[in-house]
Amino acid sequence: MRGYSASLVGCAIGDSLGMPVEGWKREQIKKYVGRISNLIDPALVKDNEGNLVEEDEFGKIKYWTKDFKKGEYTDDTILTLTIAESMAELGRLDIYDIADRHVTLYIKDSKGFGGTTREALNNLIKEKNPFESGVIGGPGNAPAMKMSPIGFYMHATTKYNEGLEFARLISKITHLDPRSIASGIVHAHAIYSLLNKVRRKEFVNSFVEVCRKYEEPLTKEFTLYEEGNLLSRLEWIKENQDVADEIAYKTLGCSSVVYQSYPFALFMFQKHWKDPVKGLIELVNYGGDCDTTGAIYGSLAGARFGDIFQKTLKKDLKNIEHLVRIGEIIHDKFTKKV
Repeated sequence: MRGYSASLVGCAIGDSLGMPVEGWKREQIKKYVGRISNLIDPALVKDNEGNLVEEDEFGKIKYWTKDFKKGEYTDDTILTLTIAESMAELGRLDIYDIADRHVTLYIKDSKGFGGTTREALNNLIKEKNPFESGVIGGPGNAPAMKMSPIGFYMHATTKYNEGLEFARLISKITHLDPRSIASGIVHAHAIYSLLNKVRRKEFVNSFVEVCRKYEEPLTKEFTLYEEGNLLSRLEWIKENQDVADEIAYKTLGCSSVVYQSYPFALFMFQKHWKDPVKGLIELVNYGGDCDTTGAIYGSLAGARFGDIFQKTLKKDLKNIEHLVRIGEIIHDKFTKKV
């Protein structure tokens, strides 16, 4: 399995690992599941009468994926596939086609879409241009979680700057928050870099520099929904590459705001460079937005290390053959254009 396919499969594995406990606190995972180490059905906590327990001593218990099955993945992977499938079918990058695929998916099943993404896709349904459909909302992580195929494009064609510009435009289809846009650009760069087999130190230095270049200029364009930035957290990773996972978790957080979830996924990936699957398992068990952090981490791991995922993680993953095939098609179509 080559890098593009492995990255898509890794995205889906990380997503599916986190799916059963999406939004849970790590204390809730420990109490009711023990430890996530393989793909499982959604975790449902019921009382003696068979009713779902909505809250415990750690807070609300969320059941956003209660209708899913073991091995299914969420919008993190599905939205990644809208970009990858567009590339595979058209043999080029097309913002309008990618936007149309987002809308088609949303109309078919809106389950799991965040508020900002929903508002933007409704703008597209109302026939707004995809260059004008994005909205300022919460600093969501949708741009980062779906951007790995643009890294494939950059690697296959060597059109690095063009790829970053596409990452910016794709991010803005839904999100105008500069932290969100910057995360999409950084992730496209990260995948490209890992496909080029960069070493750990170079990888960390490079994602800090890309974020520094793009986030601040974008910040001047918009009024932010809430305070916090991506760059300061990525710089923290650079200065604290080897601290304990627990310190990073307490410093960075892993909620659904992009300047928590994305840096935490990056930290865990670079920290567990020599044992990436172990790092993925550790990451998911910290909870929070763990389907998204898992998807981001998995896409990075597949890009850098290829098919490292054990059979127990792949055997129950849905649509794995399709994921592999799309990656292969992108590789064959785009490398022939060089």
